Amino acid sequence: MKNYLWLVISLFSLLLYPVTASGHASVISSNPSPNESMDTLPEKISIQFSENIQPAFHSLEVFSQDGDKIQIQDSTISEQSEKILEAKWKGTLDEGIYNIKWRVVSSDGHPIEGTIPFQFGDSAGLSDQENPEMNAGFPNSINVFLQSLQYISFAALTGILFFQLSLMKDSRLFEASRRARLYLWLSYAGLAFSIFFSLPLKVTIDAGVGWTDAFNVSYIKEVLNATNFGAIWIVEILILLFLFLVIYFMLENSLNKSLPYLSFIIIVSLMVCKASIGHTAAVPNQVLAVLMDFLHLLSMALWLGGLMALLVILPGLADRQTEDKKTFYWSIIQRFTRWAFLFVIILIVSGIYSSLQHVPTIHSLLKTTYGQLLLAKVGLMLVMIVLGAFHFFRGKKKEKKLGYSVGVEFGVGIVVLLVAALLTNVQTAMSSPGPIEKTLMTAENNEVTLMVTPNEVGENRIQVNISNDEGMPYTEVEQLTIIMEPVDTGGGEIKLQLQGENTGTFTSKSILTMSGKWKIQVHGLTESLDSIDADFTILVGNS
Repeated sequence: MKNYLWLVISLFSLLLYPVTASGHASVISSNPSPNESMDTLPEKISIQFSENIQPAFHSLEVFSQDGDKIQIQDSTISEQSEKILEAKWKGTLDEGIYNIKWRVVSSDGHPIEGTIPFQFGDSAGLSDQENPEMNAGFPNSINVFLQSLQYISFAALTGILFFQLSLMKDSRLFEASRRARLYLWLSYAGLAFSIFFSLPLKVTIDAGVGWTDAFNVSYIKEVLNATNFGAIWIVEILILLFLFLVIYFMLENSLNKSLPYLSFIIIVSLMVCKASIGHTAAVPNQVLAVLMDFLHLLSMALWLGGLMALLVILPGLADRQTEDKKTFYWSIIQRFTRWAFLFVIILIVSGIYSSLQHVPTIHSLLKTTYGQLLLAKVGLMLVMIVLGAFHFFRGKKKEKKLGYSVGVEFGVGIVVLLVAALLTNVQTAMSSPGPIEKTLMTAENNEVTLMVTPNEVGENRIQVNISNDEGMPYTEVEQLTIIMEPVDTGGGEIKLQLQGENTGTFTSKSILTMSGKWKIQVHGLTESLDSIDADFTILVGNS
């Protein structure tokens, strides 16, 4: 038991050391660029994003300062790259200030929109805007409800089947308990409802329309034919129909031992579908991300679903036992507790991996909505683990039934699923990594520290500190050059040259023009013409 607890504690501690990955798509370059003043129009408007965009529900519109709509051709995804949205002009523009309004659905299925202001010709100058406006939105209550219902239904279905196959080990469960049959069908109904209505909900989100247009045939066709979600939704509906038939025949023929296993496998396949959409679509190693997300969902469903079965099914079955009721009751509890430890380990490992993909820094963990929700989820799961340990020790004594504490553990688990529903829909913490401070050791044993504040698109303070092998400021640097270049586009190089001040500290201000990964090369030249070189890679936020 002690070894289990130490493993749990050690794995949870790793959550404090996240690394980088991806979030919703963000604009990394555009033509016209934000706040650009130009005398000649480009051949077409183009916006490049940090990840692929889906071919459904994208748009580009141009408005004058007075709000008049400028005629341009329909937006298209570039043949050169699925990360680029473009549209050609239909004519010329008068001198003035204009706003490009864009909207896309990113590869993780979340719609984002924004505005890019620019000036054409000689006219009154643009108002000072630090960044182009971008909005990723926050999940609405219906979205959260359907996501939560789907998670709870997954837990209920897997829990009752797990109870039969691994805890009770008796194929006659549904024959012996009418409550178990009702529980199974209600769980299926909840899952079917949540999956079916996820399509019209997706229409309202992606198309930006109300529920009166949610069943519009053209909108539904566009979702089904031109989004990742649409293809997976069709597969889910087919699997649901198959699951209905298997459950029906399983209940009609309780002696068939293969049908419960088949039902479980079908539900697991639906979980794989669920894990294939959302934030996992935007990470570099998508296969591993989907696998970890699936394992996280499955282990949570089995843990919480097992608790549901213990609360709803076990008491009635124990009362019907003709022999030792107490022995039957506690044998089921002890079997579940052993399994629960395995579920906790899988939850922690898969949760850590998923967190590392979406939380780049401690700052983003503490300061972003995604990070704060993640911390809340971790805290709630710790409460569940403590309650589970309490039940383990109480089960060894076999004195009293578990009582209200199991209900508390189950209630906390439901809240965990609500938080998980929010996490799948809010923008990840990648958009706000916060101020960066990185230190590298050069070949000459000099220590070079780079600091970028606030580390987001717009004006930033760049500071470089150089110290010798004894940790003292290196004062012999005559000249320091910094070359900054975005990694994703390979263009837009920014070069800064700073003179030394005999303090080992160099500072400057510079505009970082886009979010995403940047390569920063630091080159110092000493009085004796020796070089000090260090290469950094940082992640720049967009908020």
